[in-house]
Amino acid sequence: MLNTTIFEAKGLTKQYGSSFALQDINMTIQPGDIYGFIGENGAGKTTLMKIIGGLVHPTSGKISLLGKGEKNKLNCARRQVGFLIEMPALYPNLNAEENLTFYCRIYGIEDKNRIADVLQAVSLSDVGKKNTSDYSLGMRQRLGLAIALLNNPKFLVLDEPINGLDPSGIVEVRKILENLANERGVSILISSHILSELQLLATKFGFIHKGRLIKEISADELLESAETRICIRTPDSAATVQILKNELNMELIHITEAGEIQIPKESTNLEKLMTVLLKQGIEIEGINLSTPNLENYYMDLIGGGATNDKFPKR
Repeated sequence: MLNTTIFEAKGLTKQYGSSFALQDINMTIQPGDIYGFIGENGAGKTTLMKIIGGLVHPTSGKISLLGKGEKNKLNCARRQVGFLIEMPALYPNLNAEENLTFYCRIYGIEDKNRIADVLQAVSLSDVGKKNTSDYSLGMRQRLGLAIALLNNPKFLVLDEPINGLDPSGIVEVRKILENLANERGVSILISSHILSELQLLATKFGFIHKGRLIKEISADELLESAETRICIRTPDSAATVQILKNELNMELIHITEAGEIQIPKESTNLEKLMTVLLKQGIEIEGINLSTPNLENYYMDLIGGGATNDKFPKR
């Protein structure tokens, strides 16, 4: 595996008129990282990925790929990067092998064994002569991933590769990416709005908000930093919160958009809490302990979500 930093951005800024798509981004991806890139629509994720691919030029700042930062060397390094940004461009009247043959000509790849290799890597070896017009969305995404793998990349840049897929398609793509990272040593930058799935896959997370990278954290740090919360569901969340405040002097109470009450486990005694609710005649529809949750972490980080009293920002 490479010892060289896979990707680095220093002071990266992209400005359109008076608006900033990216502002002073400093970011590093190391060998072996599966870097989950998280942010709302318009936060700057795709802009950064297009800069990596040379499709957009930064206003200021610089990047390096595989240790190469000079313009001519950067373009050379891009030949070792695979991209799947937005929907893959496929010829609908061609089958998988014919589409890949076309891209081999475009990329100057003469090793015909690569087509069989990448089809096997994305579990499309058995599709036969079926045209891509007859593929499911999941199959098209996997073929797009196969195209990104043709040049045997050391680094994959994937923009929303699982959004729109059904659950089985999501699992298939996750297994493929895990295999690429664990068995072939491919580093990956991946964005997705499906944060629960990203949490299962990524080893590191970067949070971008309004063009600024506001936090980077490893998967291990996420697990360590997340509070365990007591989660309670009742027919009347507001009334339940008021009772807990009056009877137990609780202040750190969070109500989610779904109406679930969340309380830091360390702030109360569960037995005492249950006793108070039952004594006050509160019907409890459900109670459980939360696990570390990437979505909660992200919403707390950017100050989102519907709350009465929010937990302190991490």
